[in-house]
Amino acid sequence: MKNVVVLDFGSNSVRLSINQMHERNGKTFFKEIKRLKDTTRLAEGMGESRKKQLSAAAIERTLAAVRHFKDIYQSYPEYQVYAIATAAVREAQNSQIFLEQIKQLTGCAIKVLSGETEAYYDYLGAANSLALKDFLITDMGGGSCELILVKAGAMQERVSLPYGAVSLTERFCYAGQLSAARLFEFQNFISDKLGPLSWLQEANTLPLVLMGGCNRTVARIQRVREGYTQIDNIHGYTVSTGHFFQIYKTFLKKNVVQREHIAGMEPARADIILGGMTPVVYLLQQLHSAGVVFSESGAREGFLYELLQKQEQAKKHIQFENEK
Repeated sequence: MKNVVVLDFGSNSVRLSINQMHERNGKTFFKEIKRLKDTTRLAEGMGESRKKQLSAAAIERTLAAVRHFKDIYQSYPEYQVYAIATAAVREAQNSQIFLEQIKQLTGCAIKVLSGETEAYYDYLGAANSLALKDFLITDMGGGSCELILVKAGAMQERVSLPYGAVSLTERFCYAGQLSAARLFEFQNFISDKLGPLSWLQEANTLPLVLMGGCNRTVARIQRVREGYTQIDNIHGYTVSTGHFFQIYKTFLKKNVVQREHIAGMEPARADIILGGMTPVVYLLQQLHSAGVVFSESGAREGFLYELLQKQEQAKKHIQFENEK
């Protein structure tokens, strides 16, 4: 197997990752050689309804993106396709229809990650790629938020909450705007959900390692402000809490159309950016964090790390059998 293809079905976007496998000193490593994304809003409408359903329109948008991705990855030699899905698919009552359509299209069965597994993969992705030992991972996706406490490089606590940038926007941000009254409701809502997690206090003053599209948008905007030309090179990039707050306040003052024109902004996220940032702002305030560190390595990369670990274990088992 020369190339590993991963299709990542998130609540806001679907991603294609093509990773080239290579061996060094008897161990296998992966290097991402192609990455594409399409904003398909698979979770659209799920935050407004008690009956969690993937809409026909959202499914068709996602299938169209996969058809395009398939044309691309089929041009690579010796590839193996894997697929993972997160909050929108695991919560939808009609997800089986979607799963069957994807399998028919790609020949690959989607691995639907539980919230705990998604958090674990986030941990693997960050711990294997960042030079940090003590931190709190905050993965703000479209339909869920994962929090993982890491001490001395080891995962201590993890939780997955069924609230993400898309669902929170649908709940609190009318037409992408956040009024003072709704902001107050939003903050109380976050406090009610995070308050029972007493272990979060162990992350007091620790940096927040941020994942998720809204967080990546903040990183790109700050890199523009600091004069960087390669604004997408954000892995390991640090931003002070003060600068994070400044960008948040900028978004609060602007409407969706005005946000779309901010340098570094991804227009497709202009309407959900406040829904994604508000919980992070709350955490930064409560934990007195000095700043944030952005990670481009998350659940998808964690999945790949686990895949390699299993392959290495299988090799050792085969070698042991042969030595008998």
